[in-house]
Amino acid sequence: MVSPPWTPAPFRHPWGPAMEAFQVTVFPDIVDVLRHEHEQIRRLCTAVREAGRDRKKRPLAALLQAVHLHQLGETAVAHPAARNSSRNGDIIARTCQSEGAGLERSLTELSRLGVRHPGFDAGFANLSGAMLDHAADQERDEFPLLRRHVPAQRLHMMASAMQDIQIMART
Repeated sequence: MVSPPWTPAPFRHPWGPAMEAFQVTVFPDIVDVLRHEHEQIRRLCTAVREAGRDRKKRPLAALLQAVHLHQLGETAVAHPAARNSSRNGDIIARTCQSEGAGLERSLTELSRLGVRHPGFDAGFANLSGAMLDHAADQERDEFPLLRRHVPAQRLHMMASAMQDIQIMART
């Protein structure tokens, strides 16, 4: 049997086996982590919307935790860096922080009403739309400030700091 022409041959580094074992590991920076969390929040919003009434509790609880941890990390790490990044940084970061905190409070209140509340589905549809808009606004306004004005090494350190804060919050 002949292998197809696109099947790659095993990699052989010209300097020998020691270099073949050498790997470069790339760690995400704060913007990568926040984008990943936004995507997770988007998926959880979809899961809550699409779940039957008796199956909304679990994805709603996961969404509530994801939003809480996301807000905690942003407030402690991302927003302060954006505030100090440029002339517009302060207003952009404060707006993102204020909107995010309000959305988290609204989600907590909706969760307390419960998935069986007659207004839950309509309320969640409005709230999830606002959360998705907020994430898009933040990706458009705040993330470019971080990437443009904060050194790459600091962005990576911020990702680690945010993950540490979130780990401590879970315990």
